[in-house]
Amino acid sequence: MKRCCVRTPSRAGALAAGFFLSILGLSATADALDQWYRRNPLPTADALNGVTYGNNSFVAVGLGGAVASSSDGTNWVSQNSGTSGDLFGVAFGNGVFVAVGAEGLIVSSDGANWSVRNSGSDALLNGVTYGGDTFVAVGDLDDFGNMTILTSSDGVTWASATSDAAESLTAVTYSGRTFVAVGEGGLILTSNDALTWTAVDPGAQLDLNGIAYGNGNFAAVGGSAILTSPDGSTWSIRNVNPTNVLYAIAFGDGQFVAGGAGVILTSTNAIEWTGRDWGTTALTIWGIANGNGTFSAVGSVRAGGAFAASAILTSTDTITWVSRTSGLLDQIYYGVAYGNGVFLAVGLEDVASGTAAIARSADGVTWTRPDSLPTATLSGVAHGDGLFVAVGSFMDTATTQTVGRIVTSPDGVVWLDRGPPSTPALSAVAHGNGIFVAVGGTNILTSTNGFSWDVESSGTTNGLRAVSYGIGLFVATGLRGTILTSTNGESWTARPTGTSGALNGVVCGNGRFVAVGNSGIILTSDDGINWTNSNSVFTNTILYGVTYGGGAFIAVGFPSISSGYSTMLSSPDGVAWSERIPGSVKTLRGAAYGQGTFVVVGDQSTILQSAPQAEFRLTANGLRLAGFELTVTSAPGDRYRLQAATNLNGTFWIDLGVFTNTVTAMPFTDATATSFSERFYRVVTP
Repeated sequence: MKRCCVRTPSRAGALAAGFFLSILGLSATADALDQWYRRNPLPTADALNGVTYGNNSFVAVGLGGAVASSSDGTNWVSQNSGTSGDLFGVAFGNGVFVAVGAEGLIVSSDGANWSVRNSGSDALLNGVTYGGDTFVAVGDLDDFGNMTILTSSDGVTWASATSDAAESLTAVTYSGRTFVAVGEGGLILTSNDALTWTAVDPGAQLDLNGIAYGNGNFAAVGGSAILTSPDGSTWSIRNVNPTNVLYAIAFGDGQFVAGGAGVILTSTNAIEWTGRDWGTTALTIWGIANGNGTFSAVGSVRAGGAFAASAILTSTDTITWVSRTSGLLDQIYYGVAYGNGVFLAVGLEDVASGTAAIARSADGVTWTRPDSLPTATLSGVAHGDGLFVAVGSFMDTATTQTVGRIVTSPDGVVWLDRGPPSTPALSAVAHGNGIFVAVGGTNILTSTNGFSWDVESSGTTNGLRAVSYGIGLFVATGLRGTILTSTNGESWTARPTGTSGALNGVVCGNGRFVAVGNSGIILTSDDGINWTNSNSVFTNTILYGVTYGGGAFIAVGFPSISSGYSTMLSSPDGVAWSERIPGSVKTLRGAAYGQGTFVVVGDQSTILQSAPQAEFRLTANGLRLAGFELTVTSAPGDRYRLQAATNLNGTFWIDLGVFTNTVTAMPFTDATATSFSERFYRVVTP
């Protein structure tokens, strides 16, 4: 907990105290590890399932609690929803955004801050709408086989509505007079008050996925068909081409827009439909909304045939659609390094082209891919003596055998193959004392220049996964608790660890080695020889990587079973660890430190960056008629607590307020200061 203090005396001593305070005004650094920014892909890595418009903004929600918002439909930013649960639908009403999702999850927001609400249900909630001063959420059958329909006037307190039907509901809309909900097996329900619902004949037995109202008609989509109704009770089927499955529909600016698996359709009357070309069949649209003359369609895009990432497209005329997501789409980044002013992430080869995943950034914010990429999966990267060295493996098409790959680059842009033909598959590389050491399987290779490599004897039968250098020693870690040490990279000695768990990452920082692995194990050593188990309480995860910088160790890994968020731990000494919430739900596999920030990488192209260290300054301006005046100086957006006490024994500090700076210098007046003979103030980062 960072803080800075000043003191004020009673009015009688104000003059002397003013001079005293001007000398002892202190600054303190906010904890940057509490704030993480998504750098790739943008605005989120997760598929988006629903979108709405309200309060002059679009808000989209998706898997892993993903929330993205835009005031213009063009520029989108991610928000912290406060949950890692999957979200499937979102609506706006009465000044509030409400999103619904898995296991009865409901979150509401004023557009900036999200709070989890108690829905009173465990059922999966698929959709939500607002009308008649009421939110209505619909979903799957509950544990007792009852249909799920929930209502709320404020998005906070929810109650169940009634219906005799026994099918899952997928979507709901409001016409201005009537609510209509649709679901599996052609189920359609109507209600005038959102409390009592009546089933109507759909005229077709197909699973319905979405519904909208406009221009005097309801229109529901499901399969490759569209159902229409003027009143919600009598329905007609409209067959459309192409025959792709449709998942979402919306109305705005005199037009219906329907979307689904690789298709988007438009209509002015919900009867005659026109297909629109958006240039790819890899997109699936799960949600559509209209606002301020713009349609926004959200969903997922299949990247390289291997995984799905978020998709956002917008159109002002329903004919031309523009993608609003950005960033690199690589399936997995395994490692990241910093050197010569450059961050470099490496990872899994593309399933179609076979080329390696390499991402480069000069600031950790903007990432680019080199024009030419080696054929390989790159598992590790290090920088030393002005050179990046990345190691991994690839499939030799001539022999159909997996062999190792070593590539080098002075700048992360131009890469050259440096591995000899007999190179084994490699997992990690480190640099120290003028030597590169690469490990993988039971193999160890060394090089003094990154070009010519020698094979060394590891003396172990256990696979090696990581290597690091510090305090004059190389340390390699691997399966079954294996730790090997060497002063020169050539002669290696096994060290007892007291664990049989896999050790996946190792680093040296501030004279201490830290190794991390399966079941959240964390080992420390001040000499690389004698290792101590830190008895980590984070045993419900797998730790894949660890790094050190700025006075802190950072360990990352598989998402936590308890929270659902990506595992990220921090420690000032490698012994006492704290859990951080990075706002990601993907597996994180590597971390590096540079330019005063941490960069962590992982699955689905995920790249996150910690906030730069921010400085707080607390200044005493003196006693005025209204009270004692202070100013807190920090970057806009910094959050802190201003506290006061009558002594410095650390026991009786009270909060005067919790603030977020809207400007660089925030004034504050303590109107109660004159009630005390002496008072101390401090700023604390929450």
